Amino acid sequence: MKNKLFACDLDNTLIHSYKYRTDDDICIEIYAGREQSFISRQAVDLLRQIIVTTELIPVTTRSIEQYRRINWLDGIKPTYAVTSNGANLLYNDVVDSNWRRFFLDGINLYREELNLQFKALSLDKRFSVCRIVDDSFLFLKCIENVNLEETANTLQKTTNLIVEYTGQKIYLFPQIVNKGEALKLLQKKLSPAITFCAGDSIIDLPMLILADKSYFRPVIESVLTDIFDF
Repeated sequence: MKNKLFACDLDNTLIHSYKYRTDDDICIEIYAGREQSFISRQAVDLLRQIIVTTELIPVTTRSIEQYRRINWLDGIKPTYAVTSNGANLLYNDVVDSNWRRFFLDGINLYREELNLQFKALSLDKRFSVCRIVDDSFLFLKCIENVNLEETANTLQKTTNLIVEYTGQKIYLFPQIVNKGEALKLLQKKLSPAITFCAGDSIIDLPMLILADKSYFRPVIESVLTDIFDF
């Protein structure tokens, strides 16, 4: 019986990009013909052990399409996955319509603002990418030499969406679209005895503060060992 829940950020937490790969890592994502994302062999071995008693659920800001690029290895493929920063739940790779309906009700309160910001920011030369992800939030990718903190703070003054940034990316989220809200629903759905969470950025904080045990910017193998030993 799976009485433990491990809600884990994906990129730079459970998996990592080619920039940080080591010789022993396993590629689990190929994009545009190039090896994109990797996981350590030790992490795979540990996941295969903990998955017996632990529900591993990736909780990612990736879109559904981006999440589906992950080629999970035998024995570690999650049954559930939360994508779109919480706005979608996949169960055996199928979108949970009840989950989506709950979030869509909250997103629709910000629909006009999302569209207005998209229209304005798509013309802004500071951003090389501007798109609405899974009909849920606005994503911006900054060009080089843009001050992310200053830009995000300025944007926040113009909108009632929640503005977050990490790396070269800025996100504008409706209030309901956050990983904390997703974790509360997962806990209600699965009733775990204990919840573990791991993440690497401010976007992960809403779920980290709700977990029984949280790990910020962790060594993932150490987290998995801790969960196994708990």
